[in-house]
Amino acid sequence: MSNSRRFKRAIKPGKSRLLTRQRLEDWLAERVPPAPNLSMLDGYLAALVVSPNFMPPEEWLLPIVGEDVCWAVTGTPEAIARDSIFARYTEIGATLSGGPRRYAPVFMRTDDGEVLLEDFANGFYSGMRLAIDDWKPFISDRDIGMPLVAILGHCTTIAPEDALNEVKTPEAQAALAESWEVVPEVVDMLHEMLAGRRNIKII
Repeated sequence: MSNSRRFKRAIKPGKSRLLTRQRLEDWLAERVPPAPNLSMLDGYLAALVVSPNFMPPEEWLLPIVGEDVCWAVTGTPEAIARDSIFARYTEIGATLSGGPRRYAPVFMRTDDGEVLLEDFANGFYSGMRLAIDDWKPFISDRDIGMPLVAILGHCTTIAPEDALNEVKTPEAQAALAESWEVVPEVVDMLHEMLAGRRNIKII
């Protein structure tokens, strides 16, 4: 790929149309092959924002939406979807860097309102895998690795769900059932603790 081919962000966000969350969810579901759903995408973006090392947008967009979206011409439906994804990435970074609002992950929920963390966790791990060698020293750090269990304990791409259930004690199952409540704090902690590696100053 030519070095001159660069991901182009919208110059003026105010003039760029963005998809609502529901429309973005619908767009993702209509991709062939299907793209990650909105919760998986949100976990993926969160992992990229807090990653020990910065990754250029074109490197993380390609694996999830393909070249036709990554290099889409401004104004096309593909470019609008791309800009909407990048806007969420930027929003996550802004909230974690001291923005006016608290970071709020996008979770799947049942009709009864039960929070399902699996998709977010799978997306988060997919984001980590893009730079897993950079993550490894921090995963082995108890102060980081233990809180990460609140997310990765729900990940079924590390091990099948049935296998995970076999090794979880009833106490662990109960704790993980409520772990979605601490995910915002875990992500915020990761962002702050790993900021030095990204040369970002947390204010």
